[in-house]
Amino acid sequence: MTRDRLQAAYAVARQALLDERQANSYWEGELSASALSTATAISALVLYQEPVIATHTEAPKSTRQESEQLLTLVHQGIQWLQDHQNQDGGWGDTDQSYSNIATTLLVVAAFHLAGVATAQAGLLARAEAYIETQDRFAGLRKRYGKDKTFVVPILTNLALAGLVPWKDVNSLPFELACLPQSFYRFVRLPVVSYAIPALVAIGQARYLHQPPWNPFSRWLRRAALSPSLRVLEKMQPTSGGYLEAVPLTSFVIMSLAGTGRQSHPVTEQGIQFLMNSVRADGSWPIDTNLATWNTTLALQALAAGGEDLARLDCLDWLLGCQHTQ
Repeated sequence: MTRDRLQAAYAVARQALLDERQANSYWEGELSASALSTATAISALVLYQEPVIATHTEAPKSTRQESEQLLTLVHQGIQWLQDHQNQDGGWGDTDQSYSNIATTLLVVAAFHLAGVATAQAGLLARAEAYIETQDRFAGLRKRYGKDKTFVVPILTNLALAGLVPWKDVNSLPFELACLPQSFYRFVRLPVVSYAIPALVAIGQARYLHQPPWNPFSRWLRRAALSPSLRVLEKMQPTSGGYLEAVPLTSFVIMSLAGTGRQSHPVTEQGIQFLMNSVRADGSWPIDTNLATWNTTLALQALAAGGEDLARLDCLDWLLGCQHTQ
């Protein structure tokens, strides 16, 4: 290939890249719709709404409007899941993915919590048949091995839906979240460090539903409830979404709401994050978007081609994305 042809190809690629920029001089990114995210979001929204649904009390107008909006999101999410069940009866992480045991269990929990299990008996029968082929909970644990980062949240979701007893959910040492993060590697936490919000919320939910028999353990964990909850609150970003991830945020919300803490600031901010990140078709993605990732890659590519980045008016937007705390 001649140099002129290479230059011409570069010019075409450069212009195509620049044409993809948004009005504010950055490159947007969008992940696939996700059955996993949609299922966990539905569970979180239903548990947040549960007191209103159960009491049938007359709420203030603003609360009624929010309740109606959330119930609409639940119904739309359920419809999306119905429309995207794979032929084998299961669901995959995205609408383009093969079925897996973890996502399928989460979808089943969402259908039960949403109160549509009877109406969708045929769909759930196909899902149960798929789950059996995957060896149910033994298959779930085999999928993740010793890593409890995903197994315990999934089992917690199922317990909140009344599908497994709480004694089958592993206890998590949420009290360790009160320690400085530099201690985590020494105490060998059963979850990765970025999942500390889930450790706290899920660990507390399991403790409150199934307290340990040991009096000292009960006392220690009871004493750690408020301090570890403050850690959870401190770690929540202004968007309300932990790591901007729908599943992680949903697990936190459903754990707090499932223990009667619907009005806690973490729960309410998390609900707002879910409301802001839902797609028009009723689904949720794994993460909100990849704008920062895409923009940095695009700028690196253009810089490698000799582009003057200052003329692109992108750097101020990128600096504005930096966390200051």
